[in-house]
Amino acid sequence: MDRVIREAIIKGAVMSYVTLIEVAHYLRKLPRDEFSIIMERIQSLSTLTAAELDEGTTRVSLELLPEYSLKGLGARDCVVVATMKPLGLGSIATHDHAFRGVKEIQVVDTIPAR
Repeated sequence: MDRVIREAIIKGAVMSYVTLIEVAHYLRKLPRDEFSIIMERIQSLSTLTAAELDEGTTRVSLELLPEYSLKGLGARDCVVVATMKPLGLGSIATHDHAFRGVKEIQVVDTIPAR
């Protein structure tokens, strides 16, 4: 397992429920039992805080979308940014290069370039 992922598991990480659904979508083609085990392990991490998609986060996401869509971020990406802002989070572990266009966010990408 990558050092950055290990560190996040030990120190703690925040994931919006929207991102959790995206992870599930990415893993959806795994055999059902394997999929269930992985998703249960993610959700049961004691150092993982799952952030709700509430009215405030939705409002901020919609405010960010027109500007950030020009940088390549979609609506779900704006939910991630809107989740990070009030928590004072400044870094994100992602392979999505569009986040590099958001100057307030430091991207941590552990996946090697092809």
